[in-house]
Order: sequence, then C-alpha cells, then structure tokens
Amino acid sequence: MTITELYTQLSDKDFQNHQTGNLFFPAYMYMYDPEKEYEVDAEILDIKNRLHRPSNYLDVMVIDIFEVFVEYLKQEKFGRETKFNYYTQFETSKPDAVDKSLKMDAYNQRFLNFLSNKIEEHLKQANDFEVAYVFVKGFGRSFPYIRASRFMNNFEKYIKGYKLIMFYPGEAKNYYSLFELLKDENLYRAIKLINE
Repeated sequence: MTITELYTQLSDKDFQNHQTGNLFFPAYMYMYDPEKEYEVDAEILDIKNRLHRPSNYLDVMVIDIFEVFVEYLKQEKFGRETKFNYYTQFETSKPDAVDKSLKMDAYNQRFLNFLSNKIEEHLKQANDFEVAYVFVKGFGRSFPYIRASRFMNNFEKYIKGYKLIMFYPGEAKNYYSLFELLKDENLYRAIKLINE
C-alpha cells in the first residue's frame, strides 16, 4: 500500500469508525521500506494535516513511541533520581542491569497507563474534531526495548474509541523483520495495511 492509498483508506468514512475492523479489533500496521524513514515521517505529518481539513475534520494524534518512553522515564522516580538519569548514569558501568530494567519498564503497567493517559487527554482536547486515529511511530528508534508485537499485545486493552495505526520500518513474514534485517517477534493480530 502506497502512502496515497493509505490516505485514501484513512479518509474513508466507514473505515474511520473505530468499531469496524477484523473482529472489531482497531489496530493496524503500515509497513514501509526502512530506507524511506524520513520520507514516511514527512508523509505521516502530511496525512495528519490533510485529515484535519474540513473535508474530513479529524484530529489525528501522532505519537513517537521512543519519545514518549523517554518522557516517561524522565518523570518516573527511582529513589531521588528519575529513571532516565539513573539509567544514563549506570549504562556504561552496569549495562546488563540497565538493559534488563529498560525492557521491563517498556511493558510495565505504569508506562502503558502513562501512554494511555496521554491519548485520553488528547481525545478530551479535540474539541469539535473527531479523533478517529492515533498514529504510532518510532519502533526503529526504540528497538530492542519496545517491540511492535509485544507492545500491541500489552497495549491492546487500552485501545478504545479510536483506531491505532502503527508505522513499522520493516516487513512481515512469519515474524516481524525490523529494517528487513532483524528478526523482531512473531506476528501480532494487527491488520497489516500492505499489499501482499
């Protein structure tokens, strides 16, 4: 699926209904060539702006999962420090411990609640615009801490009142292949917005 076809799909009034989808599961994955990362980033903002126009009147929220995870770590306390400061302080002297802790933080309930609260706050502030979509990008930057399949498996229960569109720099075979090089994880049931 090209970016133009993606915009056409997202503009469709029937598709905008968060209750439509495969078994009413409102999560989709748009896979793209990792070499086009910056081009796709620009296209995401263009789609957001085009969907905001009166013809669609949608307020699309764009989340960089890496940036939100860093934001979470910077506000989350660990003793007298924030987790972000603590991890950066010990990342060279205790790399295995920091790596393990980051992987645990990426899927803990506190982070998922933090992310869900950000989305809920956006939904409340949308005013007259309908929020049909939340775009999530940044999976390449957050690897190996946040993996697309595990993220969806853990975040699924929070998706209510909108469709989540994940932008994934890679491909899907029997598993996700990040950057078309790294075996990420097994496929999740998010509906792939790609041409087979």
